[in-house]
Amino acid sequence: MSRREPLRLVPPVGLQVNREISVPVHVQLKTQIRHLITTGSLKPGGQLPTVRQLAGYLRINPNTAAKALAELHQDGYLESRPGRGTFVAERPPARERRTAQSLAQLVDQGLERARRLGYSADEFLATVAARAPLAGARKAKPTRALLVECNWEEISRFGEELEAELPLSVERLLVDDLPERVRRDPAFARRFAVVITTFFHVHEVKRALAAESIPVVALLTETSISTLLRLSELPEGSTVGLVCATAQGSQNLLRSVESAGLAHLRPVLATADDPWSITRMLEATSVVVCSEQAVEKLRTVLPPTAEVIVDSRTLDRGGLDLLRDLLGRLDAPRAGREWMTG
Repeated sequence: MSRREPLRLVPPVGLQVNREISVPVHVQLKTQIRHLITTGSLKPGGQLPTVRQLAGYLRINPNTAAKALAELHQDGYLESRPGRGTFVAERPPARERRTAQSLAQLVDQGLERARRLGYSADEFLATVAARAPLAGARKAKPTRALLVECNWEEISRFGEELEAELPLSVERLLVDDLPERVRRDPAFARRFAVVITTFFHVHEVKRALAAESIPVVALLTETSISTLLRLSELPEGSTVGLVCATAQGSQNLLRSVESAGLAHLRPVLATADDPWSITRMLEATSVVVCSEQAVEKLRTVLPPTAEVIVDSRTLDRGGLDLLRDLLGRLDAPRAGREWMTG
């Protein structure tokens, strides 16, 4: 299979990271790129360097660069064009240029006042970062929720994502353990305001909680945007292996790639526990997208030249918004009500 090196682009002027302050590197990068877009320094339709080029220029981890671009993509500032790369959105969010410039001026004024008082720029920025969490210190007590999934890798990541996005305190439980837990403790589910799972397990959860009136929320999961961004950078006609621990998981991964409009790729599906399918896949490609559950098994059989893209699946943004709306209405009567999102 022929592979073409992506066009090397010069990173936008002014991008830099400061590792001496407490602001995460991906937040620094995201903020700077967003500022360049909102002030017009990066024009709509302008192409950005690839994740690898950006990471190499700034000397940061490629996953860090991918996270910054992924969040800008989610916020509407960037868009992917299959086979070509990442571009500034033709219609970025309507943030006034004057507002962005005013914020920059406010920061400049703060830096100048700090300098006059004898403080360095790093000390000023570190103090701002340390003070920022105080703004949210008086948040309301989080709502108790039960998250039910089939494996600890995803249940841990989804739990962290839910607690970061929503005012939730999430207890984790494997779906196979739910029926026995309810049998041993009939009041167990009543400790929670809501039970959260994915569409793949919603019927199992509903069956185990048949006697309860607690809302059951089923969320969709999707391939992470950082994975899709990397795939969009591959040349037209590239063959890509899609591997999960189960055949159903590989099919779900294929649907995610297709729904993202990545029609320039030629996918080959395989299952981690099926050596024949892995061999067949490796005869066609050395670029492999796999789930976290499959990656350890794959590393023992993949050649060192293979590119492995680990797909850490994320919760669908629309589902999170609907869940946020539900949390705001949980004081209404809930008897007999079920909620499914996505």
